[in-house]
Amino acid sequence: MKNLKINLWDLDITNKKLAVISHVNPDADSLGSIMALGLALQKNCQSITICVCDHIPNALSFLPFINTATNYHLTESTQYDICFVLDCADEKRLGESQGILDKSHQIINIDHHVSNGFFGDINSVNPHASSTSEIIYELLIDNNITITPDIATCLYAGIVGDTGNFLYDNTSAQTHYIAGRLKEYDAQSQLVSYHLYQNKSLGSAKFQGYVLSQFESLCGGKVAIFSITLELLQKFNVSIDDIDYVSSIIRDIEGIEVAVVLKEVDSEVTKVSFRSKCDFDVNQLAQKFGGGGHIKASGATIFHEIEQAKKMVQKQLEIEIRR
Repeated sequence: MKNLKINLWDLDITNKKLAVISHVNPDADSLGSIMALGLALQKNCQSITICVCDHIPNALSFLPFINTATNYHLTESTQYDICFVLDCADEKRLGESQGILDKSHQIINIDHHVSNGFFGDINSVNPHASSTSEIIYELLIDNNITITPDIATCLYAGIVGDTGNFLYDNTSAQTHYIAGRLKEYDAQSQLVSYHLYQNKSLGSAKFQGYVLSQFESLCGGKVAIFSITLELLQKFNVSIDDIDYVSSIIRDIEGIEVAVVLKEVDSEVTKVSFRSKCDFDVNQLAQKFGGGGHIKASGATIFHEIEQAKKMVQKQLEIEIRR
């Protein structure tokens, strides 16, 4: 069922074993929301496991108590009463952590993606929220759970990350209100801004210049596309974590309506990031390749080498742009 309000006390969480899990390639909202909920519930339940099945980006290693999040590890005896799945529209995006769902008596799906498939027993999905962290803030307030400075910092990081530092149009009046309330709870807003936006490595800065000089323009100048190979990352001595900004910087160029960045994972796996401005719906575009997300920010994984993936995306773009 879909339920935008969750009463944690009706779930009798004080007597239950809980898990809180993130999607693969976790971003600021994913990690900020799971850490905030985990920290908030740990004093109110029998036991809680905060599980991350992927590596934690360097830029997010500052999050309070992030070192307490465990890597995915499941045994035959592992059982959870409730599993909270945060910021994940499709259970397939949980990666190895998807196995936890089969070990959980009840699944609570909390998310803000318009493409969410309502795979939980309880689904708190609000596509009008800027981020899952915004939803978690309201969940804690509704359930009279104390928001500590550490929890506030995690939630603030999630909101800042998913709104592009309050730049994107998913930023609402409610978003600004919640951000202000989190600062009143002593969220370390300057620390968040520093790590997310003011701490690029030298290699990353040089890579940004390369991107701006080398991206391709398609569809009459409406689309910008750029491919990131493993060889290119090695050349500039940067990691995938260091170049999340690429789709945003080429999207922000005058005349560009859609930005596409392809990232080589291995010889037969390519991850694609879609970003748009104006009215182009990249969620529908991403769904053509088995992905999804938001109207103006979505992604997909294409199981082909990067040049073939690029041709597939380019062909679909030419169809979509003509409509």
